[in-house]
Order: sequence, then C-alpha cells, then structure tokens
Amino acid sequence: MEDEPSPQPSPSGRGSKEREKEPQNKNKQEKYNDKSCPPLPEEEGLGVRAEISKLAGSNRQIPKLLLERARELRQRQTPAEQILWECLRNRRLLNTKFRRQHNIGRYIADFYCHEKLLIIELDGSIHANQQTQDSIRENWLKSNQFIVIRFSNEQIFDDIEFVLYTIAQALIP
Repeated sequence: MEDEPSPQPSPSGRGSKEREKEPQNKNKQEKYNDKSCPPLPEEEGLGVRAEISKLAGSNRQIPKLLLERARELRQRQTPAEQILWECLRNRRLLNTKFRRQHNIGRYIADFYCHEKLLIIELDGSIHANQQTQDSIRENWLKSNQFIVIRFSNEQIFDDIEFVLYTIAQALIP
C-alpha cells in the first residue's frame, strides 16, 4: 500500500488560511470606515496627549521609591484630604474620575483628574516653609499642560462649598 498525500484544502474550504484572515480584515475595514472615529492621519503623531500619558498615564514608568511614597501618603491622609476625597471619590463631582496621591513625573499630586489634566493641591502648614519648591513644581506641571489649583487646609475645613465650586468650574470646558 502506497501512502497517498493528504488532499490540500481548497482556498474556500474550511481551515483555509485565506478564509480565516478574511473576517478579521473585514472587521478592521468596517472599524476604520466608521465616520465617528476616523484614524489619525499618518503624518500626525499623538502629540500632547501621548507626552502627558508618559508623565501621568497608566503605562508610565514610576520609580519604586516614588510609588512606595504615594502608597504611604494614601494610607496616611490628612484630615483635609479625607474631607475632599469624600467629595471627589467614585465620580461624585460632575461624574469625573479623580485619583489621589497620583504620580506625575517626579511629583505626587494630592488629587488628579486625567481626563481634564487637573491637579488639586492641598497646602497645610508645611507649605509655608517650602514656597520656592512649590513654585518650581507648579511651573513644571503647568509647562507640561497640567492645570493646578491650590487650596489651603483651612479652605477645606471652613468653606468646602467654595472649594467644590472652584473645582467644578475648572472641570467644565
């Protein structure tokens, strides 16, 4: 008995590589033909958003020491941070997502909204002694397209409505 070679599948037959690729290519074409979300032109890069994602996005590189420091700060919130966090967490303010003690570049922001590139800083008594460092930090953040709003702890305790109104104004385009 001679071994016969197995029959080759026809191009339109089951298991054909051409057939397997066809639905995937169709789905890709349909996806890109959708007028609501056209692809970026090839000559244009991702621009500012891509650079900001490197600084503050979910795939950014965070030095281990800075990551540990942010975790520690989240566990040891100040009373003012606790009050403001209760107002911002779980999309409680204008259905906007905030993160607390979020790493941005080499800094840690008290509260951060990635969608609006908004940073909220709470200043306690220690900030009176480090105004130069705060100024350098704020200038760097602003030069990287972030919006920075500062409140004193006293403002959180005495006039939380004003604080929330100010934050809401920054969130509304």
